[in-house]
Amino acid sequence: MKILRNTTLAAFVLLMPFLFVQITHEVSPIPIDKVKRTSDRGIYVTYWVAVTPHRFERLIGQAKACGINTLVIDAKEALSRPLLEMAKNHTLSANAKLTAEASLLQMTNKLHDEGFIVTARLVTFKDDHLVIARPDLGVKLNGGLYRDRKGGKWSDPYSEEVRLYNELIAERAALSGFDEVQFDYIRFPAEGGAHSATYSFEEEGVSKVDAICLFLESVKKRLEPYKTSIAVDIFGVTAWQSKEDIKNLGQDVKRMAKYIDVLSPMLYPSHFHNGYDGFDNPGSYPYYFMNSGVRKTLEILSGEAVSVIPWLQGFDMKSPNFGPNYIREQVKACKDEKAEKFLIWNARNVYDVSFSALRK
Repeated sequence: MKILRNTTLAAFVLLMPFLFVQITHEVSPIPIDKVKRTSDRGIYVTYWVAVTPHRFERLIGQAKACGINTLVIDAKEALSRPLLEMAKNHTLSANAKLTAEASLLQMTNKLHDEGFIVTARLVTFKDDHLVIARPDLGVKLNGGLYRDRKGGKWSDPYSEEVRLYNELIAERAALSGFDEVQFDYIRFPAEGGAHSATYSFEEEGVSKVDAICLFLESVKKRLEPYKTSIAVDIFGVTAWQSKEDIKNLGQDVKRMAKYIDVLSPMLYPSHFHNGYDGFDNPGSYPYYFMNSGVRKTLEILSGEAVSVIPWLQGFDMKSPNFGPNYIREQVKACKDEKAEKFLIWNARNVYDVSFSALRK
């Protein structure tokens, strides 16, 4: 992807999404021959890496060399810019006519030419930008805004406006050429004082699970004409389906299944607490936690038409035995449950170990 060097042109391109969302009534046509595609064998890519040509080109080359064909790219910030302005001005509308985000459309077209499936990772209800612009839409605690352990602010999933905001972002992703949208943090907050948090838009008779499903139902209807797949990330522990976790997070796998194409449990062994399922340090047992999590997820879905494509641990946190074999054990754990597809997470996009494991 080329970097624009003419500052006037660059400024115009950055303004394009704002202008188009408010003025145009044309929606980009969907190719007649477009085939709905879901992620396959992929890696996570930060937005910063995706817009840094030398880094991105190198990563693409390495990925292709070891059979990676899917890139999951952070895209919410770029896609949300015009919609954030509308939310700030209280002008969000379900009938908004949207267009592609120019730079992302250029990127997805290039990656499609390279043979990649391209997924937009959309961090959903954890949203500093929206809550700063509209504090009234935030989750509250003790009279102020709730913050998680990292200081992050959360928007209220009970709010129709919050759900619409994220729904429209997903539509812009579809218009920008992404094959799939992947919702992360599609849940209620669970850290720190979350048990005491208050929700201004909570309605009697509407549970947290209901709120999440209402969002997915609307997204499914909106994206149907675009042939864009819907994926959802869930906590790995959700596969163990504790009733308390379902109630607190709002993530009921069976209920969500009717609205989505892909379910991606984040089964990083290191993220299970010491002693979980009787293992002193779960991070040392990649096969067990990946295999058990995939199996349990498939059992819960029990025949639903949803692909289970788990996130593998591609980093060494609390994993003294991390290395190429650690990756291979996770891949085998999936295959043993007939789950042939997977995604690998490394927050810094350092995949040397993973690529080494996957090279034939």
